[in-house]
Amino acid sequence: MDREFDAEEPTGTAWQRLGAVCGIAAVLALVAATLVVPQPPKADASTGKILAYYIGHRHTLLFSQWLAGLGTALFLWFAGSLRGAWARHPGSARELSAVAFGGGVALAALAFAGTGVNLTLVYLARPIQNSTDLVRTLYLGQALVLTLSFFAAAVFLAGGGLLIRRLGAPWLGAAGVLLGVYDLLAAGAISDFKGLRSPTGPLPFAAFIGLLAWVFATSIIILTRLGRDREEESLEEPTVADDELSEEASA
Repeated sequence: MDREFDAEEPTGTAWQRLGAVCGIAAVLALVAATLVVPQPPKADASTGKILAYYIGHRHTLLFSQWLAGLGTALFLWFAGSLRGAWARHPGSARELSAVAFGGGVALAALAFAGTGVNLTLVYLARPIQNSTDLVRTLYLGQALVLTLSFFAAAVFLAGGGLLIRRLGAPWLGAAGVLLGVYDLLAAGAISDFKGLRSPTGPLPFAAFIGLLAWVFATSIIILTRLGRDREEESLEEPTVADDELSEEASA
């Protein structure tokens, strides 16, 4: 049984490393998706300003939404890889891994939904420019869907933070829990369309940056710790010569 486990260990480590790389790639893709387009209009902007934004930056917005979809897909791989790695640990780690994974899946689903609504507005901005109510409905709809995703982000960050804390990264675990609480406050932007708490305001944006920072830091720690743990294990394993010397000395 031990030999089978040892034989599977390098493969499991390789998949964890791939998941961490996907986490880093997800962060880079989502940051790029945010930076390649100008700042979007505020939630209470006029319909004309919203239309000018989507018509004037159509091609850039299409590329940005593709990057957002790619980043979300990579994040799903990252969350799935962590789910598989964490589920192997005994005790409450399995339950926490299920909680974090569920939050990650819900977060990705809402992100895809918001991207879909945003793409609808990109494609239909010209045909529906005379339907001001429809334009505002689509624009506010995608903003509110993405804001609601912070509820799922809170579950992912809190569950992942508690788990990482148990597995030897207390500062990162505490950061995940705190960011989870902050995301609950950021999700409160659904009740306000002006100021800091607006869906397009700085409060939700800071929550988005905090989520990306936590995923990036977790991925880096997984990559560095995997290599260090394997080196420590190889140093601790006794060699055949050491075993023979110990047997001769005891004889």
